[in-house]
Amino acid sequence: MNDHEGAPRSYLCSYWPLCKTAGGRQAVLKYGLPPYVNGLSRREPDFEHRAPAITASSRGRNFAPRLRPGDTVVYTTTKGRWGEVRFAHWRLVAVLEVTRRFEAHAEAAEWYRRQRMDPPSNLLVDGNPPLPVALTLHHGRVHDDAWDDVCLARAAEVGTLLVCAPRFLALHDPPVVTPDDLLALFDTVPNTRTPPEITEAQLDRLLALTERPTRRAA
Repeated sequence: MNDHEGAPRSYLCSYWPLCKTAGGRQAVLKYGLPPYVNGLSRREPDFEHRAPAITASSRGRNFAPRLRPGDTVVYTTTKGRWGEVRFAHWRLVAVLEVTRRFEAHAEAAEWYRRQRMDPPSNLLVDGNPPLPVALTLHHGRVHDDAWDDVCLARAAEVGTLLVCAPRFLALHDPPVVTPDDLLALFDTVPNTRTPPEITEAQLDRLLALTERPTRRAA
């Protein structure tokens, strides 16, 4: 585990929720899953876990290695027409604070074992297989082992893993974020493919969005 270097930083990140596809929505109904969990077989992050982890499985070297204990990551969905809201928007699903950093998944797995917790699904070690295809965005299709091979290769190349504590989490009906919200905050709609750093003031204003009612119509 590395010590924090400099002042804590905050980032804005997006992901694909399970409810993005028809197959994912079927999984929500059939298995009683929260619609806004991450939709991949290696949930990145695994929001349902008590101590979710951020790894390099989705973005390689572009994100996880930048994080240190004390940093905060705001997770939104990608842009879409989510739930009953019929105009294109984002949902603010989670705010995670990094509490620990490890440089290998095996080291993190040992920490989870000592805490008497099962590892999150995106921790790649023996005995922790990917989730079944029926619980992912690809429900109803032949499972593609190539994605897990990508995750394994990235974990071998970039073993950085950040254990996190949720500061905010809404997996069933998360707050709406509109284009106007983002323009007011950033003067643009940020590109989150490589999560950008945001200011403390911007973080506070995003957190304020969690306290307003969900919008149901355009």
